[in-house]
Amino acid sequence: MAGTVHVVGSLMIDRVLRVCELPRAGQTVAARGIRTLPGGKGANQAAAAALAGARVRFCGRTGAEGRFIVDELAARGVDVACVRSDDPVAGSAAVMVEDSGQNAIVIAPESNARLERADIEAFLASAAPGDLLLVQNECAQLEWTLEFAARARLRTWLNAAPADAALAKLGLETLAGLVVNEDEAHALSGHEDPRTALGALAGRLTRGSVVVTLGPGGAVAWVGGHMLEFRGHRVNALDTVGCGDAFVGTMVAALAEGAPLDLAIRRGNAAGALAAMREGALPSLPTRSAVDSLLGSLER
Repeated sequence: MAGTVHVVGSLMIDRVLRVCELPRAGQTVAARGIRTLPGGKGANQAAAAALAGARVRFCGRTGAEGRFIVDELAARGVDVACVRSDDPVAGSAAVMVEDSGQNAIVIAPESNARLERADIEAFLASAAPGDLLLVQNECAQLEWTLEFAARARLRTWLNAAPADAALAKLGLETLAGLVVNEDEAHALSGHEDPRTALGALAGRLTRGSVVVTLGPGGAVAWVGGHMLEFRGHRVNALDTVGCGDAFVGTMVAALAEGAPLDLAIRRGNAAGALAAMREGALPSLPTRSAVDSLLGSLER
């Protein structure tokens, strides 16, 4: 049975530029085209979880020009009753994608930085103890939200992205889980090797699990005092924007259903690979049936 996932997260207007190669410092390159797409880690992950079968509620803030993102979430089955679109400036991101599919992103949080405690508290008032809360580091009030969720006895998963200096000091003891990519794991732990970083981060969680995603290399996880490794999928990557969000949202949806973490990670891996084969972030997110199909083909 589908579980409920509560997401306090960001909404970003993604302005995506296709380039031959990402520019080096001081270099100017010409883009072959530009597209405006719905995005934001919170929005992407909420949509991924809904497409994976979870009941999803979303709390966030944007401006009038970002209302189309809210509409896209609603079209994918996300409950957007607690989204405000009254901010004077919507959050946005400049996304450069090179021919290899790799990307570089600069975000301007704007409206996301003005998310208010009262809105989050009202949103979480209807969450039941044991429900799953998903948060990222693109919105205001992260530390307060984690503390409130702990008092409400929610199972909180943090996607610690983007990683910054404030996160290094953030208390992680109450988390049910932490998920980061290799760069974020390095930033938070000081260790370049993702497996060493994994062990260091696990030491900061009292009873939660840690997942480090490795892109096409799969993922490693610390569960119950043991390290688990998961192989990735070989695909023809067109655009890696949103792959991590596809992984996180799909994984969390499986956890909300009661799936064990190892199965949830396998589903997340499949979703991330499928997202790499399409352009954009939110538009690239796969359906539950697509994930089932990919996993089923590997079992045959």
